[in-house]
Amino acid sequence: MKFPINILFLFIFTFSFSQNEITYEKTLSDIKESSKILCTNLIIPNKDFSIGIFTEEWDVEDLTMEQCGDIKTDSIKNSKIIEILTSKKLLDKLYLNMENNEYESINSSDKFEWNKTNLIVELNFTHNWNGVNQVYIPINNKKQAKELIKSICKIFESDFCFKKLKRNL
Repeated sequence: MKFPINILFLFIFTFSFSQNEITYEKTLSDIKESSKILCTNLIIPNKDFSIGIFTEEWDVEDLTMEQCGDIKTDSIKNSKIIEILTSKKLLDKLYLNMENNEYESINSSDKFEWNKTNLIVELNFTHNWNGVNQVYIPINNKKQAKELIKSICKIFESDFCFKKLKRNL
Protein backbone atom coordinates (compact mmCIF):
# COMPACT_ATOMS: atom_id res chain seq x y z
CA MET A 1 0.00 0.00 0.00
CA LYS A 2 2.89 2.40 0.70
CA PHE A 3 4.27 2.01 -2.81
CA PRO A 4 1.11 3.24 -4.64
CA ILE A 5 0.75 6.14 -2.19
CA ASN A 6 4.39 7.14 -2.66
CA ILE A 7 3.99 6.99 -6.44
CA LEU A 8 0.86 9.13 -6.17
CA PHE A 9 2.67 11.74 -4.05
CA LEU A 10 5.62 11.73 -6.43
CA PHE A 11 3.26 12.28 -9.36
CA ILE A 12 1.46 15.14 -7.59
CA PHE A 13 4.77 16.74 -6.57
CA THR A 14 6.22 16.47 -10.08
CA PHE A 15 3.05 17.77 -11.70
CA SER A 16 2.72 20.73 -9.34
CA PHE A 17 6.27 21.96 -9.96
CA SER A 18 6.45 21.32 -13.68
CA GLN A 19 6.47 24.38 -15.90
CA ASN A 20 5.34 24.84 -19.44
CA GLU A 21 8.31 25.38 -21.70
CA ILE A 22 8.21 28.72 -23.45
CA THR A 23 8.66 28.28 -27.17
CA TYR A 24 8.79 30.81 -29.95
CA GLU A 25 6.34 28.81 -32.08
CA LYS A 26 3.71 28.62 -29.31
CA THR A 27 4.11 32.31 -28.45
CA LEU A 28 3.84 33.35 -32.11
CA SER A 29 0.76 31.17 -32.53
CA ASP A 30 -0.83 32.77 -29.44
CA ILE A 31 -0.14 36.25 -30.83
CA LYS A 32 -1.61 35.43 -34.24
CA GLU A 33 -4.76 34.03 -32.60
CA SER A 34 -5.21 36.97 -30.21
CA SER A 35 -7.02 39.51 -32.38
CA LYS A 36 -9.96 39.66 -29.95
CA ILE A 37 -7.83 40.42 -26.88
CA LEU A 38 -4.58 41.93 -28.20
CA CYS A 39 -3.43 45.12 -26.50
CA THR A 40 -0.51 46.97 -28.06
CA ASN A 41 1.69 49.67 -26.58
CA LEU A 42 4.02 51.80 -28.69
CA ILE A 43 6.62 53.07 -26.26
CA ILE A 44 9.44 55.55 -26.71
CA PRO A 45 11.83 54.42 -23.98
CA ASN A 46 13.74 57.65 -23.38
CA LYS A 47 10.68 59.91 -23.38
CA ASP A 48 7.58 59.97 -21.29
CA PHE A 49 5.33 59.25 -24.25
CA SER A 50 3.53 56.16 -25.46
CA ILE A 51 0.34 55.13 -27.19
CA GLY A 52 -1.70 52.25 -25.85
CA ILE A 53 -4.09 50.43 -28.16
CA PHE A 54 -6.63 48.56 -26.05
CA THR A 55 -9.62 46.31 -26.74
CA GLU A 56 -13.19 47.24 -25.90
CA GLU A 57 -13.12 45.47 -22.52
CA TRP A 58 -10.50 47.90 -21.16
CA ASP A 59 -11.41 51.36 -19.92
CA VAL A 60 -9.33 53.94 -21.75
CA GLU A 61 -8.75 57.63 -21.32
CA ASP A 62 -10.50 60.11 -23.57
CA LEU A 63 -8.32 61.54 -26.31
CA THR A 64 -8.16 65.31 -26.61
CA MET A 65 -5.85 67.49 -28.63
CA GLU A 66 -3.52 67.79 -25.65
CA GLN A 67 -3.76 64.19 -24.46
CA CYS A 68 -2.62 61.07 -26.30
CA GLY A 69 -2.41 57.76 -24.61
CA ASP A 70 -5.11 55.22 -25.12
CA ILE A 71 -6.93 54.24 -28.31
CA LYS A 72 -9.78 51.74 -28.63
CA THR A 73 -9.41 48.80 -30.99
CA ASP A 74 -11.34 45.73 -32.09
CA SER A 75 -10.52 42.33 -33.55
CA ILE A 76 -10.44 43.61 -37.16
CA LYS A 77 -8.00 46.41 -36.32
CA ASN A 78 -5.91 44.03 -34.20
CA SER A 79 -5.76 41.58 -37.12
CA LYS A 80 -4.37 44.42 -39.24
CA ILE A 81 -1.75 45.22 -36.58
CA ILE A 82 -0.68 41.57 -36.53
CA GLU A 83 -0.49 41.57 -40.35
CA ILE A 84 1.70 44.69 -40.30
CA LEU A 85 4.04 43.23 -37.68
CA THR A 86 4.25 39.99 -39.66
CA SER A 87 4.86 41.70 -43.02
CA LYS A 88 7.64 43.85 -41.54
CA LYS A 89 9.15 40.68 -39.98
CA LEU A 90 8.91 42.22 -36.50
CA LEU A 91 7.46 39.03 -35.06
CA ASP A 92 10.65 37.14 -35.99
CA LYS A 93 12.25 38.03 -32.64
CA LEU A 94 10.17 38.28 -29.51
CA TYR A 95 11.63 39.27 -26.16
CA LEU A 96 10.56 38.57 -22.60
CA ASN A 97 11.14 40.78 -19.58
CA MET A 98 13.38 38.74 -17.31
CA GLU A 99 14.47 39.67 -13.81
CA ASN A 100 16.29 42.99 -13.29
CA ASN A 101 14.73 44.52 -16.43
CA GLU A 102 16.70 42.33 -18.77
CA TYR A 103 14.98 41.57 -22.04
CA GLU A 104 15.92 38.25 -23.63
CA SER A 105 14.82 36.72 -26.90
CA ILE A 106 12.61 33.65 -26.76
CA ASN A 107 14.34 31.93 -29.67
CA SER A 108 17.97 33.00 -29.26
CA SER A 109 20.43 34.32 -26.72
CA ASP A 110 19.97 37.92 -27.88
CA LYS A 111 19.17 40.67 -25.41
CA PHE A 112 18.26 44.32 -25.73
CA GLU A 113 18.61 47.29 -23.44
CA TRP A 114 15.46 49.32 -22.90
CA ASN A 115 17.09 52.75 -23.18
CA LYS A 116 19.10 51.96 -26.30
CA THR A 117 16.16 51.46 -28.66
CA ASN A 118 14.11 54.00 -30.57
CA LEU A 119 10.72 52.35 -30.18
CA ILE A 120 9.43 49.34 -28.27
CA VAL A 121 6.28 47.49 -29.23
CA GLU A 122 4.73 45.76 -26.24
CA LEU A 123 2.14 43.08 -27.00
CA ASN A 124 -0.27 41.77 -24.35
CA PHE A 125 -2.05 38.87 -25.95
CA THR A 126 -3.58 36.29 -23.64
CA HIS A 127 -5.59 35.75 -20.52
CA ASN A 128 -3.66 32.54 -19.81
CA TRP A 129 -1.53 33.56 -16.85
CA ASN A 130 0.30 30.20 -16.84
CA GLY A 131 2.12 30.94 -20.08
CA VAL A 132 3.61 33.90 -21.85
CA ASN A 133 1.19 36.80 -22.06
CA GLN A 134 3.45 39.73 -22.85
CA VAL A 135 6.33 40.18 -25.27
CA TYR A 136 8.45 43.09 -26.42
CA ILE A 137 9.71 43.99 -29.87
CA PRO A 138 12.56 46.51 -29.90
CA ILE A 139 13.04 48.69 -32.97
CA ASN A 140 16.51 50.19 -33.13
CA ASN A 141 16.25 51.83 -36.54
CA LYS A 142 14.47 55.21 -36.45
CA LYS A 143 13.33 54.94 -40.09
CA GLN A 144 11.83 51.49 -39.46
CA ALA A 145 10.08 52.83 -36.33
CA LYS A 146 8.53 55.72 -38.30
CA GLU A 147 7.38 53.35 -41.06
CA LEU A 148 5.70 51.13 -38.48
CA ILE A 149 3.95 54.09 -36.86
CA LYS A 150 2.79 55.30 -40.28
CA SER A 151 1.38 51.84 -41.10
CA ILE A 152 -0.47 51.52 -37.80
CA CYS A 153 -1.74 55.11 -38.05
CA LYS A 154 -3.68 54.17 -41.21
CA ILE A 155 -5.79 51.76 -39.15
CA PHE A 156 -6.94 54.34 -36.58
CA GLU A 157 -8.42 57.82 -36.67
CA SER A 158 -5.85 59.38 -34.36
CA ASP A 159 -3.50 61.16 -36.75
CA PHE A 160 -2.60 63.76 -34.14
CA CYS A 161 -1.37 61.17 -31.65
CA PHE A 162 0.64 59.17 -34.16
CA LYS A 163 2.24 62.33 -35.57
CA LYS A 164 3.14 63.31 -32.01
CA LEU A 165 4.64 59.84 -31.49
CA LYS A 166 6.75 60.22 -34.65
CA ARG A 167 7.95 63.69 -33.57
CA ASN A 168 9.07 62.29 -30.23
CA LEU A 169 11.26 59.67 -31.88
